[in-house]
Amino acid sequence: MNDMTEYEPNPKLENLVKKPPKDNRKLILILSIVIVVLLFIIMIMAFSGTKVVEKEVEKKQSLDEVTLELENFIEENKLDALDAYGMDGIVRVAINKLCTGVYNCKEISGDEISKYIDNVFDKKVTFSNINCEVNDGVLYTYDSVNNKFVFTGEHAHEGMQVKPIYSKVYSIKRKDNEITLILNKLYYDPARSDYITTDPLGINQIFNANDYMHMTDNGEDIDLTKLSAAYENNYDKLKNTGTRYSYTFVKEGVNYILKEYEVINSEE
Repeated sequence: MNDMTEYEPNPKLENLVKKPPKDNRKLILILSIVIVVLLFIIMIMAFSGTKVVEKEVEKKQSLDEVTLELENFIEENKLDALDAYGMDGIVRVAINKLCTGVYNCKEISGDEISKYIDNVFDKKVTFSNINCEVNDGVLYTYDSVNNKFVFTGEHAHEGMQVKPIYSKVYSIKRKDNEITLILNKLYYDPARSDYITTDPLGINQIFNANDYMHMTDNGEDIDLTKLSAAYENNYDKLKNTGTRYSYTFVKEGVNYILKEYEVINSEE
C-alpha cells in the first residue's frame, strides 16, 4: 500500500516566495526614447541656438588725439593758406597745395582742384581767372577748353607767405559731430614787415624780427628755438593779441571736412 500524501498549498509559504517581476521592457523603451529626444533637443539648442552678438563700442577719442589729427590735416592739406586767401580764395588754396613740392608748376588741372576742394571742403566751385592779391593783373588764366589753370608769368613781387613759422593751439571744443579748433600763429615775411606778426600780411606785430635772427647755412634767418621760447613764456599776455584762426570740422567716417573757417581779431 502506497503511502501517498496529497500536497496542500500553504498560504503562508506562498507569501514568502517572491513573485516574478512584471515585464518593464515597455517602460524602459519609453524612458530611453524620452532621454534620446531630450539629448537631441539640447544638442540642437547648443549648436544652433540664438547667438549673442557683442556690439563693439567705439572708443571716443580724447581731445588731445583729435587735436593732433586736425593739426596734421591742416598741415597735409596746406590750409594755413586760408589765412592769406580766405574761403573766397579756396581755388588759390588748392593751387598752393597741388604745387607744393612741384618744380615749375605752371599748369594745374581743374579736375585735381575740384577733387581737392570736394575732399577738404565738400564744396563745388565755378572756375574763372585768378587775380593777383596786390591787384597787378591776372595771376592764373583759366582755360575752360582744357579745364586747367595756367600761370601767366613771374610778377614783379614775391608771393605771399602762406605757412606760419610757429603755431599753437588756443582752444579746441567738441559738440556732437563738430569740432572747433582755434590756433595762434606767427608769420614772418621780410618783404612786408620787419616784425614777426600774427598774420601773413605783416600787420599785427608781435616781435621785432631783428631780435631773433641768427646765421644759418642759407644766410640770416629767424632762430625758431629762441622765438618759440619767448612766445611760450609770454603766451598768457600774447595769446589774445592780433589775430587767431578758427577751423570748424565735421568728421565723416574716418575723414574730416572743413565746414567753416574764420579769422578772429583781437577785439572780438
